[in-house]
Amino acid sequence: MKRRDIDKKLKSGGWVITPGKKHDMAKHPNKPGIKIPLPRHKEINEYTAKGILETAGLK
Repeated sequence: MKRRDIDKKLKSGGWVITPGKKHDMAKHPNKPGIKIPLPRHKEINEYTAKGILETAGLK
């Protein structure tokens, strides 16, 4: 799955993506304590992408 597709889904769900040192981090203002690391690759492994979206509560 493309990284930009994951970014679009997260942003439409209300997640805010901030840059980090090795990974970007996704945070949701209504879900404190949950931070999702996002790798900086153009193409993200399907299993990793599925885990990111499940953690975010998106499908």
